[in-house]
Amino acid sequence: MTDFYVGYLPKAPSGIARKMKVVIVVLFAAATTCAIGFAALQRTYARSFFESGKERTFEGVIEASPYPTLISSPDVANSSPLRYLLVMNGKHGADSQVDAYVGQRVRLRGRLIYRDDQKMITLSGGSISALGDAQENQAVPKNLGEFDLVGEIVDSKCYFGNMNPGNGKVHRDCAVRCMSGGIPPIFATNDFNGSPAVLQLTGSNQKELPKEAFLDRVAQPMRIHGTVMQIGNTLLLETESSAIASRSFRHPPEQGR
Repeated sequence: MTDFYVGYLPKAPSGIARKMKVVIVVLFAAATTCAIGFAALQRTYARSFFESGKERTFEGVIEASPYPTLISSPDVANSSPLRYLLVMNGKHGADSQVDAYVGQRVRLRGRLIYRDDQKMITLSGGSISALGDAQENQAVPKNLGEFDLVGEIVDSKCYFGNMNPGNGKVHRDCAVRCMSGGIPPIFATNDFNGSPAVLQLTGSNQKELPKEAFLDRVAQPMRIHGTVMQIGNTLLLETESSAIASRSFRHPPEQGR
């Protein structure tokens, strides 16, 4: 005789109850397996930070080339000067704010953005004050040689921590607007001497690379041939517009994954 379930009865027939228990266990196991699988396949965010609500005071020497940078004196934990890229609020570079202070020691205020050992300061408007001319000798860039690197062109502000993630196609429009407004472009790669690296993207002799050379290539897999220079913990990739070419490859994982 076939079991028949009547809704107003307090219990279902034993046969139907057993089948429902099996179905529930199977569905629970399937849902748990899918949840674990989806979680394992998700890309983890990089350890990048933006101290949006914390304004700090910094001192150092302003450098303009290739991009506005504050060179701060080393602290106890660092044997070389700290280098902070400088930007303004929103999608704006800091060139106009620092032009009058290039080569001078200054005190300024701003909010820190950092990712691993790459650091940036979002300047507070009108906070720069001169302390005198620089006394230190500027570091001489070290030529590391020519490389063919595969990676992605991203804007430094978002990639360092203002957005997370700050790369990939979903971030393309934001990155284009940031770099159009003067935010320094960088090249994120996973194949610099077999390790992930972030390189400031410049023209030859550390001159600013024309924006038309890279704006239409943001968030795409690219191969760039150029010379890698090192200043402290900062890497620069000097290249030409003609040396930036599309390259089809699977999107590289973010640093720190």
